[in-house]
Amino acid sequence: ENKQKGIQMDKNNYEYNTFENIILENACLEDFTFADCDFLNCKISSCSIIRCSFSNCRFYGCTVTSLSAKYSQSRFSQFTDCRLVNIQWHELLPSGKLSEPISKINRCLLKYNAFTGINFRKFDFSGSEIISSIFGECHLNESLFKSCRLDGTEFYSCDLRKSDFREASGYNIDIFSNNLKGARFSFPEAVRLLDGLGIKIE
Repeated sequence: ENKQKGIQMDKNNYEYNTFENIILENACLEDFTFADCDFLNCKISSCSIIRCSFSNCRFYGCTVTSLSAKYSQSRFSQFTDCRLVNIQWHELLPSGKLSEPISKINRCLLKYNAFTGINFRKFDFSGSEIISSIFGECHLNESLFKSCRLDGTEFYSCDLRKSDFREASGYNIDIFSNNLKGARFSFPEAVRLLDGLGIKIE
């Protein structure tokens, strides 16, 4: 284990491998492919990936902070009990329209994340914390945000039809740019939807 250069890998293509307790700091990974791999309790901080691909990989108890990606993609990644901080997910959009960078988020903390142009239709974010993040031009129709903590998280130009924000808190949703037809909210948190109108409710 080398905190500057990461672990020494003897090949560039990995399939059905398990990586556990790996620490990568200020490292650069180039031309790696991971398919159906498991990452357990790994910590990745201020790293960059170039021409890398993650396909159907699963992350458990991992912390990923300030990841920079070029010419790379994530396809159907799953995150459970992870901390994901300062990630620009549009940098990991896969080629083609039949796959998305994330297929599952369960009990995770996301902070300073940006999601742009991603298909999250019928996605279940329930119970996760998504703090100070941005969803822009995303397909979120029929998605579930039930009981999510969304402090400082903004939604703009998104398709939020039939999405469920009941018992969620802290969100900032622009009622003019987002499609909210059939979306569900809980009172009194739903009063946040009126913030942009400049009116007072007493």
